[in-house]
Amino acid sequence: MVGAGQLGSSVYGGRPTFALARRDNSDGASLTLYELLPEAQAIARRDRLQRGNPRRGLVSEEFKSVFRESAAPEVDRWEWDDWTAVKVTRLSESRLRAILPLVRETLRGADRDESVLTAAGSAEVFLPETVGVRLALGFLGVKPIQRVDRMRAFCRGIARMSDEECYYWHAKCRSPSSPNGEKALRTLLTDHL
Repeated sequence: MVGAGQLGSSVYGGRPTFALARRDNSDGASLTLYELLPEAQAIARRDRLQRGNPRRGLVSEEFKSVFRESAAPEVDRWEWDDWTAVKVTRLSESRLRAILPLVRETLRGADRDESVLTAAGSAEVFLPETVGVRLALGFLGVKPIQRVDRMRAFCRGIARMSDEECYYWHAKCRSPSSPNGEKALRTLLTDHL
């Protein structure tokens, strides 16, 4: 079992910094990855992104509006006032099926419960920073890919990366001064197909 001190970045005192939310609707299941940030930091990031590219936005919601019904113990363990859930992206259908092996392997590697993937209805799992960074790369990279074989190759490439490589590419993909980071990573991992 992962201890409270191992849930997230030491910058936030061990607090989880990412969350994976499963939701069911009439179109089927979807997984949404959120980065959890103090509201002031989310606002600063949004402003920085918009200065670099006015069309680039940041979707953030108040933490309690996204996770108010959560049964996850992390919701009660921490104080979430003035925290936001910044949406990394939402995946469903073929993109969700393509990324599930990466999600399963990453959650298993972090001793996290995989039931979020198989439970009916709504479920959440709160993640440490290293797990969230790896999944953020997968979610961001898979979203624009059309071919399933490329989606799977991309996810296999992310699964093989070291934590250090994941942090490097995450910084490149999220930086306003590097607008082609995601495209470069997709090219690196899928150009052979």
